[in-house]
Amino acid sequence: MADTLYDVKDGIAIITLNRPEKLNSVTMAQLEELAQKANEFEQDDAVRAIIITGTGKGFSTGADLGGAGGRPDMTTGLGMKLSAHAYGRICFALANCEKPIIAAVNGVAAGAGFNLALSCDIIIAAKSARFIQIFVRRGLIPDLGGTYFLPRLVGLAKAKELMFTGDPISAEEALKLGLINRIVDDADLMTEATAFAKRLANGATRSIGMIKHMLNRSLNTDLATQLEFESAYQGLAATTDDFKEGVYSFLEKRDPHFTGK
Repeated sequence: MADTLYDVKDGIAIITLNRPEKLNSVTMAQLEELAQKANEFEQDDAVRAIIITGTGKGFSTGADLGGAGGRPDMTTGLGMKLSAHAYGRICFALANCEKPIIAAVNGVAAGAGFNLALSCDIIIAAKSARFIQIFVRRGLIPDLGGTYFLPRLVGLAKAKELMFTGDPISAEEALKLGLINRIVDDADLMTEATAFAKRLANGATRSIGMIKHMLNRSLNTDLATQLEFESAYQGLAATTDDFKEGVYSFLEKRDPHFTGK
């Protein structure tokens, strides 16, 4: 059985980490493949939303430090630096993918697994989910974009606390902190995540992609620059078929039927 499963149906691509015996700890090969698949799905008109989840009791416990055949990169500082670059590629691919991405967190999300979820746009967590910035327990620093996303979501002080201590937090606390979007019963996780993904997949895909880019840029730009970006992207949005459909459906007093083009 493959370590990662892929399925596309009704406009939704489901990526499933499939190493349940390892609580879906990820190998370097998996991360490289994930980055490639994210880029492929971005270019695929049949895909209009993406879900990332895991099999078994864990979303992902992060890097497989044993790894298939060992982890020779762990023996040198340069090796770990290059590995962190590889982790960064999946973070960058997800954050910049023009398709909306939902993390359906079905259990523990630790280390790079936690930060993989943070790289997604929406996080829906099962009640049993736990989130752990476990790096400090291994004498490492957070990677896969954790030091970028976490302080922006919970503030600098709380990010320091979570990363300095490596203490786990429950799904309920994560919701209170603004780390995740919603909590659902474990048995309903994929049903709820798929329903949300379907709603996004039926939306104005190009518009959602542009909104995603605009919001990501807003974290690092001043108001004047952001207003210029808004003007440029609004011009692009007005050239899409979905814009025309949005206007016509309004004038004709009916629900829009977006095609994602």
